[in-house]
Amino acid sequence: MALAKALGGAQLQQQQRHEVFWARVFAFGAACVAGLLVARKRKLRRLHLHILTAKANDFGRYFGLDVGGTLAKLVYFQPAGGGIARHLGRAQHEEGCLHHIEAFLLALPPADRTAQRDERLELHVPSLGGTLHFCSFQSAKMGAVTDFVRRRFFHRYIKKISCTGGGAYKASAALSYACYSRLFEEKLGIEIHKADELEALIKGLNFVLQHANDECYTFKNVVLDTKGLGQADKTISPTLAEDELYPFLLVNIGSGVSILKVSGENEYERVSGTSLGGGTFWGLCKALSKLREFDEAMDASVAGDSNAVDMTVGDIYGTAGYSHFNLKPETVASSFGKMGARPEPRLGTRDEDLARALLFMITQNLGQVAYLNARRVSTKRIYFCGNFLRRNEIASRQLAYAIDFWSRSQMEAQFFLHEGFFGALGSFLGQFYESNLQKNIPAASPTSETTSGDGGGGGGGGSADAEAAASGGGEFDTQACDAQ
Repeated sequence: MALAKALGGAQLQQQQRHEVFWARVFAFGAACVAGLLVARKRKLRRLHLHILTAKANDFGRYFGLDVGGTLAKLVYFQPAGGGIARHLGRAQHEEGCLHHIEAFLLALPPADRTAQRDERLELHVPSLGGTLHFCSFQSAKMGAVTDFVRRRFFHRYIKKISCTGGGAYKASAALSYACYSRLFEEKLGIEIHKADELEALIKGLNFVLQHANDECYTFKNVVLDTKGLGQADKTISPTLAEDELYPFLLVNIGSGVSILKVSGENEYERVSGTSLGGGTFWGLCKALSKLREFDEAMDASVAGDSNAVDMTVGDIYGTAGYSHFNLKPETVASSFGKMGARPEPRLGTRDEDLARALLFMITQNLGQVAYLNARRVSTKRIYFCGNFLRRNEIASRQLAYAIDFWSRSQMEAQFFLHEGFFGALGSFLGQFYESNLQKNIPAASPTSETTSGDGGGGGGGGSADAEAAASGGGEFDTQACDAQ
């Protein structure tokens, strides 16, 4: 009996010791967790204070954004002489500073599938005091891009970015403007300032014409074949003095076409337009063929033969053509005329042939409309721009041929090396001039070499930065990022 009582007391003491041990373990763990929470709270408080201070600098004025339905274009201004570094002092070495953003952008490969920078487009502008860099990425990757920016703290020191573009105003395959704006504000704490699309386009285009040498080019001696690219001499147009630039006709080819007369740096008016544009080509391509990607349709048009679809003067009058009006037998008399004359319209016709004939129909009509408007506003200079011409040399050649044909070699169709970036550049310039950045960063001399502008660290967008500090993620990553 006494032995049993002693054993029971020993077990009770052992149980009490176990309870005390685990209570101490729990208390220690709770103290550790509480300590970590307090430390994290203090860190986040310091981070938020840093954010509020950092946002006052707002280096979003170094960027301009143009969100299109397919591509988003980014212009970044790199000041010469390390002006940013001197302005920010020691903060330049902190994580997420402008120096790190610059290092990433300048390391972007020229042919990356997600984001790329074209070194050939770099533009050193002494009057601005630095160099302009041009980058692009897929609009559909916007969510991944914002995740990546947040993870790398690239949104620090950026309060507002100016943005324009068709994709910024309407719903597209990616996101609408409202979604883009909300995405930037909620994830990054960055306000999107919506710039007028046409105003940004004109501002960017005029700036390039005034500051870029060898910007414009044309195609001469164009010999259009019914298939392939044909023959043409790509020629750089002479750089005009500022007092020789105006007036000119600007034909902006998007889904539809706007035709503007530009009479001065800030003086322009819409004089005409047409609904037959890039959207017409693409819509008919999808309706008449199995082509489902725009770039695929462009490639198909090079491989196609429009003679399988179009009716020529020779089909009507024979191999001699129509000599009374000097119409050669290979001149197209009726677009898609052969398909209308067949019992089975698609018999012997490939998708490539349809794409070729559609492209010829659109460009020839557009060339005639542009020529007639140039005569109406009394100018011989016709510039073409717009998303339809992006990586679309066959369309550019056909437009050059059309202008030369209708004007009897008195006018030329001219195209731009910086095609596609005028909206982003105009957005940047609007915010850049508005902030009077030249007063804060010394301009570089025309002979000085542009150097990387070192930036400063700071905080991003409120809770967005705090969340990034705790977690971070994003699928948008390249070797260029890790090379930092």
